[in-house]
Amino acid sequence: MGNALLSFRESELYAPIQNWNQKGMALLTGERGIYRLALHWEYAFAQAGLRIFNLDCAIRFNPFVITQETRKRNVPPEPLLDRILVQRAFTPYQILDTLHRLLKEQESNTIYFLLAPCKQFLDGDVQEEEGIFLLHKMLHCLERFQEYRIPLLVIESVQYRHKNFQMFFPKLLQASPNLWELKIEEGLSRIKIRRSEV
Repeated sequence: MGNALLSFRESELYAPIQNWNQKGMALLTGERGIYRLALHWEYAFAQAGLRIFNLDCAIRFNPFVITQETRKRNVPPEPLLDRILVQRAFTPYQILDTLHRLLKEQESNTIYFLLAPCKQFLDGDVQEEEGIFLLHKMLHCLERFQEYRIPLLVIESVQYRHKNFQMFFPKLLQASPNLWELKIEEGLSRIKIRRSEV
């Protein structure tokens, strides 16, 4: 997984976020490598002076990806890491509460990342009917980020086989005006821009 990202040229690695207007929602999806790519993007935004709020729903945040980038560029890691706030959420209710709070307390000069949000809604402890109901509540929150033009990057895998995910994921894809897919084939990585808001 990590080696696949090394096949990117830097211009390709950052192209989607360089062309993103940072107004509303964007979705990065793929089978693998997407969370590592998201951390590279967090590094780029922090390096540009923006603050990052990372709602990590499946323990995907790895600060060493960011510090590795700082070492490559001889940049001190501490100032960049100070710009990144990570909050973990382990239940659908924690995710929803945080999204509601962020909508009320949105901060300027901040990019919001939502890593693996669907995973917690598919957990065996969540009944199927409750899970799909709560997924739709989350979608409503994400649509409000788009409506209010709050910059939000949702990073979600396509690998879940749960029937609720199969029903919900097309709605998530449809809700995002910016849709990027990370493809890794024969050890080479590329990002397909499926949809882009102008």
